Amino acid sequence: MKKQSRTIILGILVLAGRRLTAAQLTRLTAPLGLSASNVKSHLTRMTREGSLRRAGPRRLSTYRPSPSQMQVVEGIQTRLTEAPDSAWDGAWLLLALRLPQDRTDRKRWRASLWFDGFRPISSDVFVRPAWPLPWAERRTHYYSTRIPGFCLRGDVISAAVALTEIYDLDGLDSEARGLRAWIRRRTAAIGSPRAAFVERIAVGGRIARFIGHDPRLPPALWGKRRGMRDAVAAFHKFEKQIAPRAQRFLDDALGIRPTRGKTTRRD
Repeated sequence: MKKQSRTIILGILVLAGRRLTAAQLTRLTAPLGLSASNVKSHLTRMTREGSLRRAGPRRLSTYRPSPSQMQVVEGIQTRLTEAPDSAWDGAWLLLALRLPQDRTDRKRWRASLWFDGFRPISSDVFVRPAWPLPWAERRTHYYSTRIPGFCLRGDVISAAVALTEIYDLDGLDSEARGLRAWIRRRTAAIGSPRAAFVERIAVGGRIARFIGHDPRLPPALWGKRRGMRDAVAAFHKFEKQIAPRAQRFLDDALGIRPTRGKTTRRD
């Protein structure tokens, strides 16, 4: 429940696209079952742990996702919006790194590598396809310049097992097909802006958690598995149907009114 509550808070901040106070977040999270004390407790912890940034005097503090958290958000948004080029030359990237001895730092770097689709083939060696370019090479350069080690790019000559097995593509495809079916059921009987907002947060949170496991692989490796693409397509269809009504609830809760295609805050 704690992780889900944090996902709700982050999701609302991302949808709002602005800094929000604790009072505003409390109003927006109330339909999702979070109390004011829950929200304040999570805000304190999330700020201390670095996923949120707080600004302003304590009683009037505003919150927004931290830069490191926004990298994750942007990575998820990219996975949901990119139209990948099918061209891939078959090359792979290999990172041989000397990860920090500190357990917390090591865990953080491993999580970041995993999010970027690098999978371990030993304790300090990670691989991923050299795709999509130039993003994959930028991320490789990022790691190899911040952690002692080096990177190689080239073709796989031989391997004891197919490298695609490190991604469990069949498992991801199966989960994606289940997610697509679940999303398709979520638009039934949603009438009010409040109900639409609740569903948008629920679906957005689940698709974000799942798509964070998308390793961004070339279509050639996915083969005939279409689950991931179909789940994303189902999400976009859901957003098209639900987003306008959900936005009305968010705007009303924040005291925002539309004026000629723009929004202004009500005094």
